[in-house]
Amino acid sequence: MEFQEFTLERIQSLYENTVEHNLSDSGVHPYTLRELLNPDQLASLLDVELGYGWTNGGTELRQSVANLYKDRNPDNVIITNGSAEANFLLVMSVLNPGDDLIVFVPNYLQMWGWAKALGINVVEVQLREELGWLPDMNELRAAITPRTKMITICHPNNPTGSLLNEAAMAELVDISKEHDLYLHADEVYRGSELDGNETATFADLYDKAIVTAGLSKALALPGLRIGWLVGPADVIYTTWQAKDYTSITTSAISEYIANIVIQPEKRAEVLDRSRTLLNANVDLLSGWLKENNQYSCHLPKAGGMAFMRYAMPINSTKLIHEIREKRSIMLLPGDVYGLDGYIRIGIGAPIEHLRTGLKELSDYTKSNFG
Repeated sequence: MEFQEFTLERIQSLYENTVEHNLSDSGVHPYTLRELLNPDQLASLLDVELGYGWTNGGTELRQSVANLYKDRNPDNVIITNGSAEANFLLVMSVLNPGDDLIVFVPNYLQMWGWAKALGINVVEVQLREELGWLPDMNELRAAITPRTKMITICHPNNPTGSLLNEAAMAELVDISKEHDLYLHADEVYRGSELDGNETATFADLYDKAIVTAGLSKALALPGLRIGWLVGPADVIYTTWQAKDYTSITTSAISEYIANIVIQPEKRAEVLDRSRTLLNANVDLLSGWLKENNQYSCHLPKAGGMAFMRYAMPINSTKLIHEIREKRSIMLLPGDVYGLDGYIRIGIGAPIEHLRTGLKELSDYTKSNFG
């Protein structure tokens, strides 16, 4: 097996903790435990036994996750160490060398890279900027072959923050049904829709849908490392068999907290905090773009980032390193998504952090590119 470097993660690991203004994150500013839990819950946390739990996730937590979806039960759920492990287990369990996996791009390229390492044929279908970073469904139809086994979409999208409307979601489901394909949706940003209207989950629309979700992005708790898969019971059971060879269990402490967070009232409270922060930051970015015409952007409809096109004659990787070295700002280059000429900027930070970072970016651009 030969892995291509996961450049996005490598750049972040090397530099995100070395700058004054880290604007490379894609999630919402995380909670502290003191902010998240009430005194009784904090006290109860001290009594959590630090043993092994259920290897597929505690029964109570799996039921709580199942309750987020229609007609699901704990057998339709596996709890994982972050959504990254969920994606890893899914590829291991569903796809085989020689299968085709259709990936909408740009996208978070973890599954893309892992599938390639396993000898799976990855077929890219572009999200079109001229369509608001949405796909042309005719291009998807043309990409399907007799070898195609699964389509995967990040929805809401990383890095653009785009969203399919109901008709487009239904069309994607119809195409998957027509060809009897698994439809995988990475829904870690679901719930962060800026207009407050939570997008339907593909798990409620199609019996062969498999959904990745978790606490890291819209729910602003990446440090808990709790994710999950929801899908057909036979697929979930197969992923459980694979999990026995990987991390065995998740953290007992993280599962305890997760079960509090995903109860309807608490989940709504956390998502309201996320949307309030994101809306304020999108407004700030929108005003900044009007004053900085070297940059343009289809503003995100959800998620913790924006994907900005820039007009300067410089490679995106070179650009972000120059900005990091000269202004101590960390951004992500479009190169990590295979799209030079763009940068990804995180909009989930506290607003003053973003405001200061944008001012530094503006000053850098005017100083070096007029």
